[in-house]
Amino acid sequence: MAAGERLTLYRTAIQTGLRSNELRSLTRGNLYLDPTHPYVTCKAGSTKNRENARQYIQPELADELQKLIATKAPKAPVFDLPHESNMARMMRGDLSAARKAWLAEVKGNPEERIRREQSDFLTATNHEGELVDFHCLRHTCGAWLAMTGAHPKVVQTVMRHSTITLTMDTYGHLFPGQEVEAVGRMRDMLSNEAPEAMRATGTDNAQVVDGIIARSAWRSSQGATLCVAEASQCNNDSPATGGRISESPEKIGTRSNSMPSVTMPCNPPAPLAQLAEQLTLNQ
Repeated sequence: MAAGERLTLYRTAIQTGLRSNELRSLTRGNLYLDPTHPYVTCKAGSTKNRENARQYIQPELADELQKLIATKAPKAPVFDLPHESNMARMMRGDLSAARKAWLAEVKGNPEERIRREQSDFLTATNHEGELVDFHCLRHTCGAWLAMTGAHPKVVQTVMRHSTITLTMDTYGHLFPGQEVEAVGRMRDMLSNEAPEAMRATGTDNAQVVDGIIARSAWRSSQGATLCVAEASQCNNDSPATGGRISESPEKIGTRSNSMPSVTMPCNPPAPLAQLAEQLTLNQ
């Protein structure tokens, strides 16, 4: 294969996640190179899951493919691939040439040269002994999608995995900052301002929603007696109690000597931060 065709092949493999035999089956008729939403199709007979595939590509790659097939017959293969046993060898040869060029860029910078020589970037075998083959380009597709923050279901669709479990087992560790972001969003639940998602749905400061959130949060706390009375019961509370429902120490003692009672307003109109301040624990 010519160098330019090999480059287009590698880009197509990374952007589509198509396997070697799937790329081998592509003809001019499988390319839909509309400038707005270009994509590549692969017939069910050539895919691993025996289902038709539609893989979207970037417009820049569509332009490269358009030039590549300009002189090809409609049924001619898009890529003039070598024998399947030589696919990995071809790719490793290109990696070797790319690494030499990468090291040559810093010939006049000894410190950077040493740093790059100690790196396994563009090597056929990394420091863990893992060997590059052509299928690595498919894995790169899924890994880069995960690293950009794409939703796992999107990654599953692009990679054409049969289950989301397979996607998460393969790429789950690459989704960036999910744990940190999730814990950080908990701060919004205790802030005086309604969370962005609640404002977007028009439910900020809604009594019913606040009540559901509060009761759900406190139901999971051990030793908490929750206000689960219906709204009608809350409306009938004695004014002397300030609209609060709580169990007496005598009644609690019959259930558990160690369980404290909770005095909690029903259908609280305030966000969780203010609601938490109103909770009173009676030992």
